[in-house]
Amino acid sequence: MGWSTSKISRVELAKIAVTPADVRALLGVLDALSDEVETLVSLASEDRQPGWWRQYAEVLPPWFEGYLSLEPEAARLLTYESEVVPGLLQTEQYAAEILRHSSYTQLPDEAARAAEVRRARQVRLLGPDPIHLDVVINEGALRRVVGGRDVMCAQLTRLIEVAELPNVALRVLPFAAGAHPGVDGSFTVLEFSDASNPRIVYLDRMTDSEYLDGLRDVAAYRHAHERLRASALSVSDSREMISGLLREHEMSGG
Repeated sequence: MGWSTSKISRVELAKIAVTPADVRALLGVLDALSDEVETLVSLASEDRQPGWWRQYAEVLPPWFEGYLSLEPEAARLLTYESEVVPGLLQTEQYAAEILRHSSYTQLPDEAARAAEVRRARQVRLLGPDPIHLDVVINEGALRRVVGGRDVMCAQLTRLIEVAELPNVALRVLPFAAGAHPGVDGSFTVLEFSDASNPRIVYLDRMTDSEYLDGLRDVAAYRHAHERLRASALSVSDSREMISGLLREHEMSGG
């Protein structure tokens, strides 16, 4: 069937829904009777409740829908971002500029529409039961000028505001930290309040993504995040650095 062990695990734990095509393939392997196949495929079609993001399907990479189905269920995210501000913290203008360079959203209207998805995801940071976000951002991601002075001023201001939320711990990994466990790239560890649900590592790439839920894999990434936090500036010093970068942009005059 070509399924990864990670996909099989997520299906078994009901972390993702199976498609009618998945059901047909599985029943084919099991040599199910044709009438049983059609009945179960029909049930799978009826059971697929469209997520809110489905209306944006034309501007979303197909592999990202799996993450969008997991994120709302997560209680905590451990994130390291090396190149850009994490999606949950991006302003719409910053997101649109980043997305404009994606192979899926090169047209301005497409990038703007995809940016709406990131804005919609950010509601998880607020409300009575918000997600807890523990994020480490590489200093280079904050110094990279995306979209010009005004976009960066708005983005840095957003980071300062979000960093005040009690459910957000934002740290900056300074250049002075030297070599670190995040040199291989960005990652997110999703943790769930239900102890029966495994932690999942999400790795996003240019043309696909990868989910890891093996105990050793998850432990390695959680340990890497712990070491990144230890090498990063404190939460208060990180806010000071971001405020300093904001002042630099404000004084630049363009």
